[in-house]
This record gives sequence, structure tokens and C-alpha cells, in this order.
Amino acid sequence: MDFDPKKNYYDILWVTEDASTADIKKAFRKLAIKYHPDKEGGDKTKFQELNEAHGVLSDEKKRQQYDMYRKGWFGGGGFWGQGGFWGFDFGSFGGGATEFDIGDLIGNIFGGWFGGGRSGPTKGEDLKKIIEISFEESYLGCEKKISYDRLQKITGVKEEVCSHCGGRGKVSQAAQTPFGTFQTQTTCPECGGFGKIFTKDGKPVGNWGLDTKKETIEIKVPAGIKDDAYIKYPGKGDEGIGDAPAGDLYLKIRITPTNKYHRKENDLYVTTEVSIFDLVLGGEISVPHPEGKMEVKIPKGTQIWDKIRITGKGFWDKGLFKSKGDMFVETKVNIPKKLSKEEEKLWKELQKSEK
Repeated sequence: MDFDPKKNYYDILWVTEDASTADIKKAFRKLAIKYHPDKEGGDKTKFQELNEAHGVLSDEKKRQQYDMYRKGWFGGGGFWGQGGFWGFDFGSFGGGATEFDIGDLIGNIFGGWFGGGRSGPTKGEDLKKIIEISFEESYLGCEKKISYDRLQKITGVKEEVCSHCGGRGKVSQAAQTPFGTFQTQTTCPECGGFGKIFTKDGKPVGNWGLDTKKETIEIKVPAGIKDDAYIKYPGKGDEGIGDAPAGDLYLKIRITPTNKYHRKENDLYVTTEVSIFDLVLGGEISVPHPEGKMEVKIPKGTQIWDKIRITGKGFWDKGLFKSKGDMFVETKVNIPKKLSKEEEKLWKELQKSEK
């Protein structure tokens, strides 16, 4: 295999499982820029992982195979394993008459593909949505309105016991085979295995009385949230079947990469341009910060590789001992590309004085 089915490539690229190829490529480009090893703050391991995920999900054939493996549609040797159908040896029954519920047997093997069906109330599926916020919003926190699709109960739907299966969800049949008489059970074709029929105004309603509707909620993103963090909203996933509870909504936070800031633990790093005179003579410069621009003093004789530290201007640590990280200003020297004759003369005089 050209992939690892144990890895969730969708999470690695911050995309949902129904993402288009174009969305996958777009997500890869953004993350590749952020984690490229040649860039400051890059991550070689993460970059290789991104390449691996992109290589699989951007290839239609590999993606299809990967999805099938993740969902367990193949065993170790495919559907047909050693000893017969997925390792099951039919020869062990001999030639005598045997009576057993083959529907349950196959249902156990395939998890309900044949004869299994739904049985009773079923909790709704959990949903996942990716939310993109700016670096400033990750620092300050923010409130947003988001919309997404979820399965919800259709208003006015009633539940009635299925008359075809008597509420069992299965119907039985006897079949004569060379191996003997088999009592088979299959999913009730009327209720789909649930045991109840859903109706509205006297007419049957499909999909267990659920329909896809647009949901809009207000969310609060806490200040200091980290990249890849999840926010859970209980009961905001798909609604359950029958009286079962709804699933949950998981919002994965994606912070838009920026060249202005980067974060290390709870410290904030800011890169800003300064002149050579500021480093040599000292001075005061205006530095960007998520809370607004700040005036920062540069000590005389600051070296190009020096970092200027401002205490308490980083991210909050909301652990047992609450504290705040620091802000570090990384200086980038602005070398003039063009000089007037007078400026060039002065620089040459300075050069002579150094000798």
C-alpha cells in the first residue's frame, strides 16, 4: 500500500472527508508554506506528513482505496481470506442437515450489511467542521456565527410500530440448501430494520423521520486558543433516531498563517524592520501586536540576532498557575538599496574609521 490507513489524512490537511480535490490542494499549499523546513518555525516532520497526506488524497484511485481501508471494507487478504469466505470454513459443516440463522452470521461478519439493519433508537452522528480564524483572533478570542448542515427531525412526524415485522425490524424465511435447512433473517423492507414506521399526515416519511437542514449557531473562540484545537458543542451534531440523543459538533480551529507573528508555547514572536542606526544608536520603534501597535525601545548596540523581550505580552497560560507569556521582537535590518552621493560619502568615512 502507498498509504497508512491508521493515519487520518483528512485531519492532517484540515479538510473534511467530502472535500473536493481542489480544496485538498488549496489546504496543502497553505500548510506547506507554514511548515516548510526552510522557513523559520518550519517543521520537517510535519511537512513530510503533509506531503504524504496530499499524495494520497489528491490521487483519486489512492483516495478511494484509502477510504475503503479506513472503513474496514477489506480484511488482511481482501474479502476472500484463507479458508474460504473471509476465513470462514464452510467445509466444517459436513454434509448433514444443519439449521442456524445465516442472516445473523453474515450480519456479524459484515456489521449489518446483510440482514443487520438498524435496531431501535440510534444516537446521531458526530459532525466536524473546520473554522479558520486570524492570528489576532486566536490571541484575543472572538465570536462568530457559523452555518452547517445537520440531520434534524421533521416537524409533525409520528412513529408507528411496523405492521410488516411487528416491530422486530427483521423478517424470517426458511431456505433449503445442499447443506441443510437454513433459517434466514433479513432486514424488514418496510421499516429498514428500525421496527417502526415514520409518518406525517398519514403518509410514510423516509430516512427515519430526519431531514437535512441548515443550522446557524453563535460560537465563542476563547482567547489564546492553539492551532488544531477542538471546541465541542454537545448535542449539535445530527439528531438521533427515535428517542436517542443527538451527536456532537466538533469545531477544529485553523489559524491562518502570517509572516507578521508566530507562536512558541505561550510566547509571542514579532518580526519587524529596523534601521542600522536604531541598532547602533538605540531608539524607539513602533511594533505590531494583536492588541494594537506598541512602542518598543531598542538599546544601544543591539546586535542583528538579538531579541528584545517585553514581559507579559504573550499568550495566557490558563493552567493551575495562571501566567502570561512574553513577547519577543526579532529585528530585521533594513539596508538601503540606493544612496545619495552625500550618504555614500558618509558611509565611506565610517568605513575608514573602522579601519
